[in-house]
Amino acid sequence: MTTKVGILVVHGIGEQKKFQTVEEIVRDIATALKAEDNLTVRIMINEQNTGAYAAGQQTWQADNKEPLIIEIEDKDNNNQVTQLAFNEVWWADLGDPISLQTQLSFWAWGLSLWSRKQYSNPNLGTSDRVRPPEDMNGNKPKMDLKGRLSFFWVSLVILLVLPVLSFLSVILRKVLGFDLRPDILVQYLGDVKLYQQGEREGLGPLIDLGQPPRISVRRRMIKGLVKMSLRNYDRWYVLSHSLGTLVAFNGLMETEEALPNYLNQELWDKWNHGHSDDEKEPIIRQKATKPLTDEEEAKMRPPRPSWLKKDDIIARSELFKNLQGVVTYGSPLSKFGVVWPAIVPVNKNNTVFNPKFEWLNVYDPTDPVAGRSALFNFKTIGDKQQPQEIAYKAEGIHLLSHIEYLNYKPSRPTPFVKQLAQWILRGDSFQPGPPSLGWPQPSMVQIYNNIRVLIWLVVAVLISWLLGFLIRFALPDSMEKVIQEIPYLDLSNPFTYIGFGIIIVLIVGIFMRGFQLNTNSK
Repeated sequence: MTTKVGILVVHGIGEQKKFQTVEEIVRDIATALKAEDNLTVRIMINEQNTGAYAAGQQTWQADNKEPLIIEIEDKDNNNQVTQLAFNEVWWADLGDPISLQTQLSFWAWGLSLWSRKQYSNPNLGTSDRVRPPEDMNGNKPKMDLKGRLSFFWVSLVILLVLPVLSFLSVILRKVLGFDLRPDILVQYLGDVKLYQQGEREGLGPLIDLGQPPRISVRRRMIKGLVKMSLRNYDRWYVLSHSLGTLVAFNGLMETEEALPNYLNQELWDKWNHGHSDDEKEPIIRQKATKPLTDEEEAKMRPPRPSWLKKDDIIARSELFKNLQGVVTYGSPLSKFGVVWPAIVPVNKNNTVFNPKFEWLNVYDPTDPVAGRSALFNFKTIGDKQQPQEIAYKAEGIHLLSHIEYLNYKPSRPTPFVKQLAQWILRGDSFQPGPPSLGWPQPSMVQIYNNIRVLIWLVVAVLISWLLGFLIRFALPDSMEKVIQEIPYLDLSNPFTYIGFGIIIVLIVGIFMRGFQLNTNSK
């Protein structure tokens, strides 16, 4: 008998193409499984022998079948066959197109993060069903001085990187013919801004006209969750990276009353009174014990379709009955929990997950995006504290760790992707491997956390030195002589650029504090 396990992949920031992320993950997981002598591993692609006119490749199936399947035969377990069926929540196309307006808006937002007010009141129809993030003692996060200084310094470093990228793009284009786009920071980090803003600045998807951009992203996540549940896998998992962890978390925490609002009528009918994949009898779904009031319905986001009744819900216990695990890696959840807690609320009822459910939060302390999820503790799932925090050495190079979590490198004694593959394949509790020598031992992590500010200072100085070198390289001799005669302006001193950067970040932060970008609505 074949066991079928579903995996729903949620990508993070960037310009990923359709199926690109799921293909990379399948490649690494399959490679890790192939390294086991007792396993026979095969990869199956559900593709069609069709394509658009002048297409560069065949079309992969996405709706009725999973695009990628790893089939594993275990020789040590009576040749037991398990299929890992991969699905994808793809939302990279929902961002605003790059324009002068979006670039200026991004820099105004990014350089003012240190001064922003905390967004903590969504004022929605079902707000009483959720609670804000809080620590183990019930304390709600605040934007303290240390946090604001961290945001200030990171904004400064990113500001210094911008002219460096502009210079390098010109040099690389002339010397190597390689096009390094200077707007790459907006393309990638702009997704974070997109997810927190209250109004869309570009045209955006027509289906969510007038709604915050994150509504469109959540719509795809929740439709993905519903489809996973309807496929009746023996068990299924969610793998999410970077900003995609917020997308996944929002889907898992959305209220039962609001969940149906994200579906189209066809998918709702299939969920509500259609037939499951392997049952002949119609599905009978739960209804709300207390229907929505007119006031609650009017304040919902997204708006409630007319074909839904006031007592229509998607019961989370039914939706997640076979969900056995969630993995968040490189996750900024805790950072959102401090700055925008209203965007990452916690559902008050998390007894809906089955007893085998596990949430793994994987982070590398050298990853500036990631962190522990101390503000999102669940105390009601199984016999373990959730999430389980896993410190992992994703990459030895500072900052690069953010994109290296699931890379399979056989030279590593305990690659995380190998532990992940075994956990999903066996369906048992997660068993972490022994930590690497020295790192990420708690003592080493603590040392790193204590010198983190010093590391960012060194990074700022190095970038400023490089900026000074590039500016002097590009300036004509006549202009350089003029600048040398200006008192206290030393282009060879990296602290000159740091000083200018501090002034710019201060001015933008103070100005934007008075005209804070709109982050209201859910």
